[in-house]
Amino acid sequence: MTGPPPAAAVAELEALYAEFDRGTARVSPVCRASGRCCDFEAWGHTLFASRLEVEHLVRSEGLARFDPAPGLCPFWKERRCAARAPRPLGCRAYFCDASKEAAMGALHEEYLRRLKDLHDRHGIPWDYAPLLRHLAGLVPAGG
Repeated sequence: MTGPPPAAAVAELEALYAEFDRGTARVSPVCRASGRCCDFEAWGHTLFASRLEVEHLVRSEGLARFDPAPGLCPFWKERRCAARAPRPLGCRAYFCDASKEAAMGALHEEYLRRLKDLHDRHGIPWDYAPLLRHLAGLVPAGG
């Protein structure tokens, strides 16, 4: 994708996130602030996102530089997500609460299909890859 994502696609993406968040509230998983969701290297976790999601995240948060070497989400600051509103679906779905894993997995799969449909409706190629790979391709290198 070149240039900003279509405004209608971004609005639909934000509505999808809001719906997902309401579904998550019904499941009510517990966040223990362990860092598993953001410290990818330490926990052996790979976060996937569509390029549209990452472009929206970067544009919303104004990430000027990105160093992929530490294997950390660049929006993780002081053990908290500094990009709550535009964070990708995979971020929203990941919780350390094992008792809610099946319910959150099912919710994520449903919304992932809807995210793919959003891409199709707007003619946006489905480029679903690790977040850090997308960031490395979109944001100039640096620490």
